[in-house]
Amino acid sequence: MKLVRKMKNRKGFTLIELLIVVLVLAILMAVALPLYLAAVSDSQVKTCRANMQTIANAEAAFKTQDPSHQYTTDLADLDANLGATPICPTGGTYSVSLDGGESESGKTVPAGALIISCDQHGKFAPGYDSQ
Repeated sequence: MKLVRKMKNRKGFTLIELLIVVLVLAILMAVALPLYLAAVSDSQVKTCRANMQTIANAEAAFKTQDPSHQYTTDLADLDANLGATPICPTGGTYSVSLDGGESESGKTVPAGALIISCDQHGKFAPGYDSQ
């Protein structure tokens, strides 16, 4: 009879049980949080790279609209082909250069070829950097 009464009176968790649950959750978060942050950072870089590719495609369309056109360094000129200027996910600024130089992959880009840059995520040279 006493055993039944003791079981009836116990309605909650002990402090040790709660501490163990908190400890297990803290360990799981310590493992998962860095992986989550790395995935978010990687997705931002890929989104920025996709935006730079979109700008490169708009530049190609701009150039083919009129045989006398050359590439433009003014992104506002591309609004007809872009619809709207892409926005970097981390607030970076896009710019277009025709001066040549070095691409993100280290390849030499001649003057007159496109290099699209983001001040947060580097450069992209269509035709020189791999997808």
